[in-house]
Amino acid sequence: MRLNSKSISRWVIILSLMLVIGILPKFTETIWAHGPELGKGDSSGGQKKEEKGPHGGQVIVFEDNHLEFTANHDSGEIVLFLLDKDLKAVPVPESYSGVVYLNMADGSKKTITLKRGIEGPVSHLEAETGIKEIGSFNAVVSLKIGEKRENFRFNWAPAAHAHGEKK
Repeated sequence: MRLNSKSISRWVIILSLMLVIGILPKFTETIWAHGPELGKGDSSGGQKKEEKGPHGGQVIVFEDNHLEFTANHDSGEIVLFLLDKDLKAVPVPESYSGVVYLNMADGSKKTITLKRGIEGPVSHLEAETGIKEIGSFNAVVSLKIGEKRENFRFNWAPAAHAHGEKK
């Protein structure tokens, strides 16, 4: 079989299309959403748990502890609690700091810095989104623990009953 330049060009095009079709579906919205500042996915290997945390948030296993992610629909405030293996809140060490990257349902993006919160029985990390009546979003929490960085992914949607409910 003798290959000429047309045959070679066809094969290059066919192989390129196969490569693009095979690879692009593997990129998720969250990979594209925040760019290189996060590196590759979850570095912690944390796994989502089905149960809700004591503060009503999503829980991820984090080393020997758990991390609970909560969002307040009305104020837009995000709070992260560190929990022990029994899901009891424990103080967040002073060496923890971080950033939350939000990918909103409408396609907009927002980056907010976590600060230390001390209201309540234990310290936690919190951030004001500046969005009242915050809707659904995907969040990447990038925690800096000493010199190490850990990334966690959360999905949040307001409860169906949150709209129009009087408190």
